[in-house]
Amino acid sequence: MSVSGVPGISMADAVVLTARAEQDQMKSINKLCMERCSDTVRPDEVVPTGVKSHERLSENTRRCLDNCFQKFCGTAERVAQEKQAWEEQQLRLQQQQALATTAVLGTVATTLTIGLGCYLFRGGDD
Repeated sequence: MSVSGVPGISMADAVVLTARAEQDQMKSINKLCMERCSDTVRPDEVVPTGVKSHERLSENTRRCLDNCFQKFCGTAERVAQEKQAWEEQQLRLQQQQALATTAVLGTVATTLTIGLGCYLFRGGDD
């Protein structure tokens, strides 16, 4: 297993993969919010083309986009937090199972050793 926790993927590859996934997610959110807020644009509200691109949008459209981004980014953050908590819980369960397995195997090995010792060193047949 590699440093990133995924077999066959190095830590650098995991970072690049994560960055790409986040970038794709932001593109999707951007597209969705633009589609949802495009109906708030009225031809009489559009600012002339000589201004910065974000200032071309009307106040209503900017507000709609801000609300949309906050909603989806907040949801994505919450999902990431829940996923991390679930992964931590799964890791703890795996560690507990490994500890229990080790304890059982240790008990079996000790019992076998004591049993073998009792069998080999029993008295009376001298």
